[in-house]
Amino acid sequence: MSRNERSALSRLGGTALLGVFLVTEVACATGRRVMASLTSNCHEIEAGVANEMIRDNPGILLLDVREDRDYTADLPHLRKAREIPLPDLPRRYRELAAWKKESIVIFSRDGTDAASACEFLSRQEFPYVSYVAGGMSAWMQGGYGRPSGRP
Repeated sequence: MSRNERSALSRLGGTALLGVFLVTEVACATGRRVMASLTSNCHEIEAGVANEMIRDNPGILLLDVREDRDYTADLPHLRKAREIPLPDLPRRYRELAAWKKESIVIFSRDGTDAASACEFLSRQEFPYVSYVAGGMSAWMQGGYGRPSGRP
């Protein structure tokens, strides 16, 4: 391969690489817009903010999406929380219809499953859903104990 052929190939490779970066950036931007629209009604909140919401809104629904194995002495059941494990939520979310226009705070062990539940409920047109960042672990570490809300 001659020097000119290598130079032309190099320019072509650079152009192709630039094209790949541009396509990837456009795809990522589109993906971010889609994700933002899916989660626009789903909000991550800190344990302290959740505590204030629960304190100031006696009618708030506390939704605990942990599975049985996630309840321990360190991470106990929440008093007055509605318990629907995340795997059951797609089948049982209609049980929450009475709270469709009310605030819902979602708890899980570490916040991961709560985020998934929040996104799911948001897609089901529940407009006021939040999940606790860090889940019950953060809640208990913050010293908030067992919150009381409406079952």
